Amino acid sequence: MNHRATLTQQAIQAAKKQDWASALTLNQELLNSDSKDLAAYNRLGVAYLQLNDKKNALKAFKAAQKIDKHSPITNKHLNKLKQNKSIQAPAFSQSQFIEEPGKTKTTFLHRLASKKILEKISVGKAGKLISKNRYISIEVDGEYVGALPEDLSFRLTKLMKTGNSYDCFIKSLNENECSVFLKETDRSKRNLNTNSFCITKTTHTTHLDSLDENYLDQETVPVVIISTDEDSDGSEKINSEIKSIAKDGNSLT
Repeated sequence: MNHRATLTQQAIQAAKKQDWASALTLNQELLNSDSKDLAAYNRLGVAYLQLNDKKNALKAFKAAQKIDKHSPITNKHLNKLKQNKSIQAPAFSQSQFIEEPGKTKTTFLHRLASKKILEKISVGKAGKLISKNRYISIEVDGEYVGALPEDLSFRLTKLMKTGNSYDCFIKSLNENECSVFLKETDRSKRNLNTNSFCITKTTHTTHLDSLDENYLDQETVPVVIISTDEDSDGSEKINSEIKSIAKDGNSLT
């Protein structure tokens, strides 16, 4: 792996660990050697937002937009900045999403909760499986988030009633969909020869590292903007700058 590839991986991992000071340093080093690195500018902007430095975040995203004015990640963050949104940071861990055939499964939830509730949840949060009559609901911090598909609910209900136990984590999230990562944590003697989840030809083992840059495009990407008395007066100016960016893609100032 060459030096830039190594730096890129380190920058991604720093963001996932929420080590924003290191993220700034690593992405700035990448940009010193290649001023056209779109992803590095996007990561830099996210890091500045986490440190509540809206001015430099805006500059980073302006530079990114000059490279690619159609970048969905760049435009998404500029829109969040314009709306002054506060979004919780993902709570990643290094081993949280390791897949094990027969013991883990990622699935999308049905019957989702309201947008208001979903906005309070962050990627990586632990969920609790609650057995209902015909399905298993997922709760986070005591609030209903959604339900497992009926076929999966039926299977896990039987296994839980006969001694199995499971962990659940939010894996991806936006206002329209939510996926969870399910992991078997204990298999009873009665179910010793029964896999919790079907093994298919496409089942394979992955690690959090394989999520690479895609985490930046999640609605739950860490963008936390805290309004204070000191910066409230500058909101109109920032909004004005953002509007001008959309028109002409001004360069970094």
